[in-house]
Amino acid sequence: MSVLADLGGVPLLVAYLLLLAGTAVQYRRGKLSGTRAVLLVGMCLTWLSYALLQVTQSGTVPTGTPLNYALDALAVVVLVVGVAAMGWWWRARDEA
Repeated sequence: MSVLADLGGVPLLVAYLLLLAGTAVQYRRGKLSGTRAVLLVGMCLTWLSYALLQVTQSGTVPTGTPLNYALDALAVVVLVVGVAAMGWWWRARDEA
């Protein structure tokens, strides 16, 4: 097995966290408009929820532990927030 397979979804999780941080930095620097930043954050959050599920499902966090349940719940919340952000962007896009 490769080293990446042994880590489960951790590299994917780190990659999406870095994308989210990069989006925040670009927004703070004024390179992104508010509506575009909301879209990118929503997209990052939906993929971040996927990465969290990869970590918990036969990944580095053992199944059936309290940490596993907490990360699963966090993944669901992050997914809902990400979809809500993209829905807000969709409505804001039509108004502009």
